[in-house]
Amino acid sequence: NAGKNLRYGSSEQQVRSLPFTSFSGRSEYWNSKVQEDIHIKSQSGRYRIRGYGGARPLPHLSDLAFRKDLSRAGEAADVVERVHMKTRIGGINGAEPLKLSMPVMIAPMSYGALSRSTKQGIAMASSMSGIAENTGEGGMSDAQRDAAGQLIFQCLGGRLGWNIHDMRRADGLEIYISQGAKPGLGGQLMAKKVTPELAEIRGIPAGIDLRSPSRHPDILGADDLVIKVEEFREATAYRLPVSVKLGAGRIRDDIKIAVKDCFDFVELDGMQGSTGAGSSEVIDYVGIPTLPAIIEALEALDEIGARERIELVLMGGLRDGVDAVKALCLGADAAGFGTSVIIAGGCIACMQCHIGQCVTGIATQDPEHEHRYKPETEARNIHRFLEGVRWQIAAITHGLGYDDVRELSREDLVALTPEAATMTGLPYEPEHAHQLPAARASS
Repeated sequence: NAGKNLRYGSSEQQVRSLPFTSFSGRSEYWNSKVQEDIHIKSQSGRYRIRGYGGARPLPHLSDLAFRKDLSRAGEAADVVERVHMKTRIGGINGAEPLKLSMPVMIAPMSYGALSRSTKQGIAMASSMSGIAENTGEGGMSDAQRDAAGQLIFQCLGGRLGWNIHDMRRADGLEIYISQGAKPGLGGQLMAKKVTPELAEIRGIPAGIDLRSPSRHPDILGADDLVIKVEEFREATAYRLPVSVKLGAGRIRDDIKIAVKDCFDFVELDGMQGSTGAGSSEVIDYVGIPTLPAIIEALEALDEIGARERIELVLMGGLRDGVDAVKALCLGADAAGFGTSVIIAGGCIACMQCHIGQCVTGIATQDPEHEHRYKPETEARNIHRFLEGVRWQIAAITHGLGYDDVRELSREDLVALTPEAATMTGLPYEPEHAHQLPAARASS
């Protein structure tokens, strides 16, 4: 009968043993990474922690292109000398500004998330390139202070390593509200990285997980924040610029508060920014990407007529001088580089920064691993990268027809995707999608 005709003569060959952990076929929805994530959570019973930034595609500066043909940009041998790039940041309210040789700064990264040798190497490179470094959370080391030409001292809610003596030997102060990789959350440092030396600097017990408070205990709103800004200025004889670091979240409100509280400049950190440790869900799914973040910030300033009352440094996944020029065109006063700097210094982007066993000696406090990092060697590598950024900025600016980076404007950009056009208000011209500036092709 029909039933007999449908039976197989032998049983189906077994293709894998049970229980199984992956499909015998393929599924883009229940893919191997999704399954791995579920299995790890079933064993740990908590959210996953990792380092680095977002691992999924998000709108970014790569969705923009330059309106003008730049295929011959940078052909002039003396293009760096032809373009004025010196930038002053932080003097808008009368403080002594940071004097940058180009509109570039090093993004905040802490001694703790990174090794002492790494922070020293980055500080050395920043001095060699004539730009500013940032301590990040957790205090200022003597090695970093001695190596950096200009150093910004960062203050978080936990006030770890914060003291008036280091305030007075800094070149700028920064109040951390949040960061792009995990807006609304404080810093996170796994126990393996909390060595006795680091614990002493931060004033905490050694060998335990450290989670900084998500807010400052004495800052409940804008009125408290302006008091803190004034305290910092008074403590440093009104000499140092005071900035605020904002992870892109409630941007319109936050930017307006920054203006109201008379900050000298804002470091706006988009969702593509990285971190030493954070929840993978937060890193990938919380925040606003860098591209729409700067647009919303500038719109907020225009709404209150305050564009000339505060300066804006954009960071969050910026890769090179091409991205820096796009940020300047959109309206930023300077660009901040973090991840690209540590990659230039040897990072292999394994996203295991939180483990404390970084094989390159960058994201570790283990002496056996840290000895692999050679500060002098990596400082030269980072310096060469930064000089490449300088050349890219000069070449593109000159190729666009200017001899000063302050002449760059939105008119020099087009959008490559409908989403980017909607976010930025730039014309949608996808025909520029295959344009590759000579500045990036030859760098």
